[in-house]
Amino acid sequence: MTRLKRLVLALLGMLIFLAGIFLELSLSGAVLEGEIEARAYTPQIGYSGLTVKCPPMLSPTESGTVSATITNTIDEETKPVVTAEISRHDGPQQLSQTLDLAPHETQTITWTVNSSNMIFGRLILVNIVQSRYADLSPSQGACGILVFNLFKLNGTSAFFLVFFTALLCTALGAAIWLRVFWPLNDFRRNMAQACGTLAVMATAGLLAALPRWWGLTLFFDAFTLIVVAVVLTEFVLFPGRIRN
Repeated sequence: MTRLKRLVLALLGMLIFLAGIFLELSLSGAVLEGEIEARAYTPQIGYSGLTVKCPPMLSPTESGTVSATITNTIDEETKPVVTAEISRHDGPQQLSQTLDLAPHETQTITWTVNSSNMIFGRLILVNIVQSRYADLSPSQGACGILVFNLFKLNGTSAFFLVFFTALLCTALGAAIWLRVFWPLNDFRRNMAQACGTLAVMATAGLLAALPRWWGLTLFFDAFTLIVVAVVLTEFVLFPGRIRN
């Protein structure tokens, strides 16, 4: 393999790898933004523990279902009020209903959302509160939905297309780069280890976004950005410091 061909392939592999990292950060960051905005959109009253499920992404032309699971944890009948506050361009809408729950009964409530609930140009924000009733403790949950148009796919298909494309690009780019420079010298081995850490952190942030573990997503995404800064500084701007 000529020197020029090696250089072109190595550059191509690095660009594909970085494109995968960028897609992973973009997708996990979009989910993270929705979760944070949902909690900031309406006042949090200090409750937690309510299980709220939202689709991660919707297309502008489809509707989605939001659900909340309410459980009566005490030994007597309860009638808690459940209030959903859902974003709209003309101000949030509040939908309330009273449940009739037997002892230890669980009930799931659903609401329908669509692009009319979109604000900030790309997000649907949902906040649900189950009020206190007798000895039944109150609870609250929130979620955000990204509205995104990709090849006229529905939201779920678009989400997983980006998800798997990001993983594929990260793996393919790394494989090309390693193939060009194998076996690695000390400098490239250090670079490969740093980029491996970058890939692991970005992928962990993306995987944490699936179950909406937004605290972990925030940690991994922040750590990924730190590693990006280190890689750029140590291996691109000042590579001589490591070679020496």
